[in-house]
Amino acid sequence: MKLSKFKLLIVEDDEGDLETCRTTILRYEKEKEREIELVESKTLEDAQIKINNSFDGVIIDLKLGNTGDEGNIVIREIHDKYRFPVAILTGTPGNADPDFNNIINVYKKGEHGLDEILNYLIQIYDTGLTRIFGGRGHIENAMDKVFWNHIMPQLDSWISHVERGEETEQALLRFTINHLLEILNHNSDICYPEEMYISPVISDNIRTGSIVSDREKGKKYIVMSPACDLVCHSDGNFKTDRILLCEIEDFNIVKDIALKGYKKTEKMKDKVKELINDNYTAYYHWLPKTSVFEGGFINFRWTKALEKHDFDDNFNLPQVQVSSHFIKDVVSRFSSYYARQGQPDFNFKLLSSQLIKDHVGEE
Repeated sequence: MKLSKFKLLIVEDDEGDLETCRTTILRYEKEKEREIELVESKTLEDAQIKINNSFDGVIIDLKLGNTGDEGNIVIREIHDKYRFPVAILTGTPGNADPDFNNIINVYKKGEHGLDEILNYLIQIYDTGLTRIFGGRGHIENAMDKVFWNHIMPQLDSWISHVERGEETEQALLRFTINHLLEILNHNSDICYPEEMYISPVISDNIRTGSIVSDREKGKKYIVMSPACDLVCHSDGNFKTDRILLCEIEDFNIVKDIALKGYKKTEKMKDKVKELINDNYTAYYHWLPKTSVFEGGFINFRWTKALEKHDFDDNFNLPQVQVSSHFIKDVVSRFSSYYARQGQPDFNFKLLSSQLIKDHVGEE
């Protein structure tokens, strides 16, 4: 399969460093069998013009003039307006804007080679990130379809809402998001654990699926109150007078209990598969481990209902939210667990003996 071209912008004012970059990229293309389109920029003003294009990665030196902060200006502009990965290659890494410490890698000239940075940026590219978020990525293409195929044919209806004095912007946003989900989920493949969570959370308000921890012991819980109960009124209170929580058990504790007595590796694998497929017992629901949440098992039996003031006093604000795509299944299984009707037990031993006796008697 032919790999698509990687478009790289380098912002660097030193001609010697640029020449090193050119020769390194020529060698890298041959060794890695990757095609790289290199775009160069030597000044702050030129960089500000060129970043108005779509790139798969940008390498920036911090010093492009007398002040030594020109690179940070370019980075801030990219952060505010655009969506492509950035790496800093500079002789003065201490001058990098600390606001971006967690999202932009900084490499010091003389200590890190260009190959290392190219590997990093191309690994990001291979995830498909820039093809999703780039200037003409999947989201933009899907937005075009929603606009021309779904909104424009119904435009008169939306205009009529405005003429009646109704607020339509939020409704149009929901309409667009629903259609985007339909388009983007049309050919859904297997999911990855990272898709299950939203972190940082969009809002401090708790929602169905908010994961919270108690302040005293640090135990994790998931909010299971229905969404309609968590509507916040103008006085700050919810529609409900209680917040329903389920405790999340430690993954290893549950796993060790499930594997007790098993010695063979294959049997243990089958048991773990049963656990994470939610087939081990009806009252456990698996939450996978990711970099933003340690995971565990929701225990539908371990519930508590707290008044809002008790919740506010004893629990931290949510840091993680189970996404809407996954919380539906959690709520469905939780509801099913408590909707079980059950029936009185028969004397199965006696009945089975009688049935066998009748069967033998018929032969």
